[in-house]
Amino acid sequence: MDPIREEIHEYMAELVPFRRELHRHPELSMREFETTERMARELDALGLTYRRLAPTGLTGEIRGTAEGPEKIVLLREDIDGLPVTENTGLPFASEEPGRMHACGHDLHMTMLLGAVRYLAAHRDAFSGTVRFLFQPAEEISNGAEIAIEQGVMEGAAHAVGMHISPLLPYGKVSARPGESWAACDRFVIRVTGKSCHGAMPQTGHDALLAGSAIVTSLQQIVSREADPLTAAVVTVGAFHAGTAYNIVAGEAYLEGTCRTFSTALHRTLSEKVRRIAEATAEAYGCTAEVEFDTLSEVLFCDPAVTERGLWCAGEIVGKENAVNAEPQMIAEDFSFYSQRVPSVFFNIGARVAEDEKVRPLHSDEVLFDERAIEIGASVFVKTAMELLAE
Repeated sequence: MDPIREEIHEYMAELVPFRRELHRHPELSMREFETTERMARELDALGLTYRRLAPTGLTGEIRGTAEGPEKIVLLREDIDGLPVTENTGLPFASEEPGRMHACGHDLHMTMLLGAVRYLAAHRDAFSGTVRFLFQPAEEISNGAEIAIEQGVMEGAAHAVGMHISPLLPYGKVSARPGESWAACDRFVIRVTGKSCHGAMPQTGHDALLAGSAIVTSLQQIVSREADPLTAAVVTVGAFHAGTAYNIVAGEAYLEGTCRTFSTALHRTLSEKVRRIAEATAEAYGCTAEVEFDTLSEVLFCDPAVTERGLWCAGEIVGKENAVNAEPQMIAEDFSFYSQRVPSVFFNIGARVAEDEKVRPLHSDEVLFDERAIEIGASVFVKTAMELLAE
């Protein structure tokens, strides 16, 4: 066993109970006040200094004492839970009604804490500085930009992140050079028509019909306005219109998301959605107002850094278990760091081997193999040391 992993393995008797305590008390995005306090107490116990972010989250640095390059590598994890009612039956299930760590952020925090503990005890093993970040509000894609605005990227040469995966077998680690996780946008379209009696539709303008046409027309972005070799998705996930069976709807509300791996396409999506929505509504005698928010950029893993990161992961789990990842259309606000400095983002396998049921992220039944904490913490340490030494 790699000596880094061997030592972190000794931490597991304390790390696992800590993870379970976090799991019992999840907090939603921008409200992670007690979670931040809990992390602060752990850092106090390690004798580390840190800085609180506003309103939640914290960051700090561990400076190495070895001779070598003076660089800063950022290690980042997220701390927020989801508005999900847990249905796992675990003895340490969430005690907070309607809240759950259904995305594994409790394991993320624990992995980074394990790495921080090791690095603090082995300053003589690396040069430069490891900056650690317990970031709020990843689930609403606000946290990374909030942290960046408060200086967490100043002077950083590289960024390293990771996400636990209940679909990847325990013992596997993956990363993908290049475009890895999709850019994500959210849009809202409000259609205004003119309500009238359902028996006399000619006296009004049907917002429901216009909204339905908008849903169909938006699919032409992928089929006719994007390069066929470019992966993209436009999904309308909410559609509300009408008040009664015999009344033509005067208003309609649509909400959806766009996803793509193409930065060039991503830059044009807001204009395409707005143009199609407004023109389609006009064709039905209605008007459309469009709100469009960028939630994340394309998560780009620098090829050279990713190659080095997978080598490090191979030292921890065996070369045959450190593999190239498939691209994922889900999004991660780690993308905002990856757009600024050469970065790598790992998937840490945590599928429970004896469980045959598919339990994806955000499921109210999702389970994780807690042994993955040891692997994630070790990969964090190994990768940070290697990048600092280059």
